Amino acid sequence: MKNKQYSFEAETERLLELLTHSIYSNKEIFLRELISDSSDAIDKARIKSLTDINYLWDNSKFEIKIDVDKEKWIIIIEDNWIWMTKDEVIKNIWTIAKSWTKDFIEKLKESREQNTLIWQFWVWFYSAFMIAEKVELETKSNDSETSTIWISQWKWTFELSEWTKISRWTIIKLIVKEDEKEFLEEWKIRELIKKYSNYVSIPIMMKEVESEENKDKERKYEQINKTKAIWNKNKSEIKDEEYSEFYSQISYDFQKPLTHIHINTEWMVSYKSILFVPNEKNMFGSNDDPSKEYWPKLFVQNILILEKAKDLLPVWLRFVSWVIETSDLPLNISREMLQSNSTLEKIKKWLTKKILERLKFELKENPTNYDKFLQNYWKILKEWIYYESELKQEIAGIVKYYSLLENKEIALDEYLEKCRDEKSFTSTNNISNIETKHCFDSTENSDKEKEENKKELKTIYYITAKSLAEAKANPYIDQFRNKNIDVLLLVDPIDEWIVWVLNEYNWNKLVSITSSNLEIMQENEETKKDLQEKSKEFKDLFELIKNTIGTDKLEEVKASLRLWENIWALTTKEWSLTPQMEKMMKSMGQQIPTQKRILELNPENEVIKTMLEEFKKDLKSLKLQDMIKYVYQQAILLEWWELEDYRWFINIVNKFIVNIKN
Repeated sequence: MKNKQYSFEAETERLLELLTHSIYSNKEIFLRELISDSSDAIDKARIKSLTDINYLWDNSKFEIKIDVDKEKWIIIIEDNWIWMTKDEVIKNIWTIAKSWTKDFIEKLKESREQNTLIWQFWVWFYSAFMIAEKVELETKSNDSETSTIWISQWKWTFELSEWTKISRWTIIKLIVKEDEKEFLEEWKIRELIKKYSNYVSIPIMMKEVESEENKDKERKYEQINKTKAIWNKNKSEIKDEEYSEFYSQISYDFQKPLTHIHINTEWMVSYKSILFVPNEKNMFGSNDDPSKEYWPKLFVQNILILEKAKDLLPVWLRFVSWVIETSDLPLNISREMLQSNSTLEKIKKWLTKKILERLKFELKENPTNYDKFLQNYWKILKEWIYYESELKQEIAGIVKYYSLLENKEIALDEYLEKCRDEKSFTSTNNISNIETKHCFDSTENSDKEKEENKKELKTIYYITAKSLAEAKANPYIDQFRNKNIDVLLLVDPIDEWIVWVLNEYNWNKLVSITSSNLEIMQENEETKKDLQEKSKEFKDLFELIKNTIGTDKLEEVKASLRLWENIWALTTKEWSLTPQMEKMMKSMGQQIPTQKRILELNPENEVIKTMLEEFKKDLKSLKLQDMIKYVYQQAILLEWWELEDYRWFINIVNKFIVNIKN
């Protein structure tokens, strides 16, 4: 039959520019789109054959064939699916160009929902023009006695003709542009099939790779894709080796993962997913930079849609390698849609919850390997205790912290399990005035006592420092060590930020052992009376010390019996910045007002007694002035702060040494 020429509307060229350069930003996906629709049409043919037993005739073996003719610059995609009559070709292929007005195109540009419109108008077909200068479509439906041939060079016209053929089929020929010749390489086409369409349920066939054995023979067709994805298999069918192999494929990590999670959900949202948590650090990828692209893969109807769909998990889980497949999204969902799609937001929350639950399980049941995991990824987790306000409790529970009594890192739940009632200490900032428990090595506790302790609120004591040695040397630590009460030694710089936002863990209060709100409870009235008398005796000296150092630096100077054998220590009021936090914020250029401290002195120490004797002899004594400044500077050093005048401090130490010699 003679070819008949049809004209596109004036806006067609602008429309095609929009489709192939705005909606489709990646040229590679042209093959994915054509294969996807071949697969969909084959599925329709299968469904139709259920009610029409003669529909398939003797051609019931479905497959998609792809050939490359490098010499003629042609890519051929052929299948035996249900397709279109001439009227359907005109209705579907032409309609996109004929019915869309200029106003509609402008709305399409602006619309954030543009992706939902694409499949209504067969836009998939026009993605071929990203790499082809000419497209030929030959298609035959069972409902037609002739085939229809559609040809266009993406200009102002296209041609339609009819030809007599017997069986149904569709052949698409892409005459490749000169600057897109990379797509004429067979290895490139194979690569694109495996990348985007590896799990399409229809076999995708290509001629076997040319070799010396088949050089002079006609090459046979071989299947390129796998057809069945691992996430579509029953868990009972999958061996551990298969999971490990798949993990290596998607993460490029050839070490065994810590654990995997296989999810198959058919509820409000239907999705399947496999997630892997690494054990060791991946030598082929770094997770240190949260802005760096990583490997999550999003499949829709078994087609790879986004290779790095990192918005489907929170950034602090960027060490997780995973794939997710759902049928509840359009095939051409964009990265922008990931950020606003309610379906994906639900999936994100469920996946995050599952991962947190599994990490908590591994912490308890697989401690040796979990510790290896933490060695590599604790920084990421701790970082997001600060940033992830809704999940900070859960994240804090899967990280470990160094224990004073255990001499190793433990989890917060382990700390709380070793708590009993201890009447020696109390905190004035208890929740709702409920008496709290204090944590110590409770290996001698009965199981019944441990179970009862879980029902009561407890205090989690901690100290921040720049090293374990510094934390253990703190003047307040001895009272806890001697009373066998555990303290968490937080020595990572980020720990300062963590305790700033994590005031409690599962309603159990976190209390710094340097807090001024932490007070010693007197064992008897005699001791209490003794402290009151000491405070009166030293009152005037303490007032002189406060004025000498400066009221802008010291809130109060007071006697303390919680220093054990130490001389002095500086404390902070509740909610005040610690010296470490103040120093970090200043280093970041933050304007921080001077934080007033509380100087606690031990009235039983010989140095303090000597100061009192000198005060009684001559309150204007230069020696007393030196001793006051020296005591304060030493307290600052113990607090991990900076001396105001190192040279003065060295000179005064040398002066004291000379006096001892004399």
